Amino acid sequence: MNKSKWALLLIAGIALSFISTCKKEGDETAVKIDNEKISINQFNNYYYMFARMMLNMDKKDVDKMAANPDIENHPTLNLLNKNKFMDFFVSRKLLYIKATEDDSINQDELNTIAELAKLQFVSSYYLSQKLKDDIKVTDKDVNEFYANNRDKLKGVPMNDEAINWMKQQIFMEKLEVKSNQFILEILGEIKVNREGFKKYMADMEKRQAAKDESANDKKEIPAEEKK
Repeated sequence: MNKSKWALLLIAGIALSFISTCKKEGDETAVKIDNEKISINQFNNYYYMFARMMLNMDKKDVDKMAANPDIENHPTLNLLNKNKFMDFFVSRKLLYIKATEDDSINQDELNTIAELAKLQFVSSYYLSQKLKDDIKVTDKDVNEFYANNRDKLKGVPMNDEAINWMKQQIFMEKLEVKSNQFILEILGEIKVNREGFKKYMADMEKRQAAKDESANDKKEIPAEEKK
């Protein structure tokens, strides 16, 4: 073998070695669903985002709660167990695939549902990230929440889990108020023309009024005239 071929082989070997050493931790495949590979990092992204969006918990709180073995029997927090979340994630992936491939399912409706879900989650994520630093949950808030919900919380031990849950509820209540204010503020930033919708609603009201008037006229016809 001549020197040029040896040089090419040496370069190729170095390149392969470089590529393998550059592979980051977490890039390995966590699960393969059909032909789609989900890496450990991707899975963790789904896991922590689910906790943030559905449970309003940041990574630190998730890791702390996940270490508690008692959550396995909790109706909601059990998904913080990564094994259970993996089962949940795979099942949803499989259902999504089946739904998009099933000819008996109305795909237009499915696309509409997907778009609504996208609007809901993207807007919720944006509002939570945009406004989270403006929302503070104090000990006074927690005490007031407990006093107002004393009957519902009767018998519930006031441990870290219960206190964190109350803080989450308070945060969501404050976030809703802040979100409504924020939406009112940005309404003037983007042009929104609802004239077509207003006309549609006016036409609907006219048609309904005509139906009601026709129904009333039929009721008012004397019985002898009907004969």
